[in-house]
Amino acid sequence: MVPNVHLTKDDGDPLDDLKIYRKLVGKLNYLTVTRPDIAYAVSIFSQFMFEPTIKHWEALEQILCYFEGARGLDILYSDHGDTRIEVFADVDWAGSRIDRRSTTSYCIFVGENLVSRRSIKQTVVSRSSTEFEYRAMVKSTSELLWIHHLLVEIGLNPLSPAKLLCDNKAALYTLPQI
Repeated sequence: MVPNVHLTKDDGDPLDDLKIYRKLVGKLNYLTVTRPDIAYAVSIFSQFMFEPTIKHWEALEQILCYFEGARGLDILYSDHGDTRIEVFADVDWAGSRIDRRSTTSYCIFVGENLVSRRSIKQTVVSRSSTEFEYRAMVKSTSELLWIHHLLVEIGLNPLSPAKLLCDNKAALYTLPQI
């Protein structure tokens, strides 16, 4: 997406052909499995599936232009010799200009390979960014445990404890030490 462009539902004239917008967003959504670099942008465009505007379509076309210049930038998984699990969790507190909801995101790495990522808008509104950081850490810990058990089940026992990383100092200072 073009930096510093914030789309809202009232951005200009309605798009005449809703079907083509929905079809392209749907295809791009499937493509995010192998191209996580477009996941955030596709999640933004998915919010306007019912009432897209011409401005939304023009912004969506930027993803297609991006693909033209980003050929060969696929994910390569390689054996780094370890099964260390690291999770990076973060929240965009009240970042949505549409409904002021927060977006929880996390990425899980095994070794140096990205194996899972998630970005989801919160269903509730909290009073502080710390509360949302806790929610993000809970969601990412759940996924982390699932991946840990999967690795153990297939015989790739992680040799070191998993790391959960977040950037909210209030959440880090108030975490109970286990």
